Amino acid sequence: MVVIFSIIGFIVVCAATVILTSLYIANPTKGASITRSDDPKSALLVIDVQNDITGNIAVYGDTAEFVERVNHTISLAEEHGMEVLYIKNVYGNNPIITLLSGGRFKKDTDGAEFDSSLYIAGNSVFVKNIGDSFSSMPLNEHLVSRNVDTLYIIGADAAGCIYSTARGGVNRNYNVSIIKDSIITRSDDIMARMLDQYEKDGIAVIDMTKFVELLGSIRGI
Repeated sequence: MVVIFSIIGFIVVCAATVILTSLYIANPTKGASITRSDDPKSALLVIDVQNDITGNIAVYGDTAEFVERVNHTISLAEEHGMEVLYIKNVYGNNPIITLLSGGRFKKDTDGAEFDSSLYIAGNSVFVKNIGDSFSSMPLNEHLVSRNVDTLYIIGADAAGCIYSTARGGVNRNYNVSIIKDSIITRSDDIMARMLDQYEKDGIAVIDMTKFVELLGSIRGI
């Protein structure tokens, strides 16, 4: 009987650890609200366009067209003087995170590197180890130092890291817009549900036509 209770206890502890770790990875972070500047700027965040997501993973199917749209968005932002910030997910050797992530994004692996088809504009690269990009203190400091108050977000996944990052931005009082033509998730149904959820959470959803229209008035870094 003691052995049975020990086994049950072990299973409960393991299950609780997995659940808590999953919540830790997925939940948006909170932080101090930004101070509005007299000379506010905008920035484009490109999230998790890495080999383990768009380079060789099967759940999205053919991602070439998606990466092409991302590259087009980056090029437009660059042409109009908007700084492009790249964020990539990199996990260490935590076995639970490895299990939850399906072995993706492991440190020092090719899967954690940016997709070779991704257009890299500049050298602003930040590393995170949970969904919300604002978990990266260097990113927070960079945005504040540049007087950024408006963020445009593209990349992967609309139901994961994009969503967590957008909420992390809203928690800090950023103006956040998702460019829906340049994000990806596992199905059209999930995408439709997430686009609706963004708007419920006060996160603007725009298309490329609207982004191009806004670029004329956007002030870059």
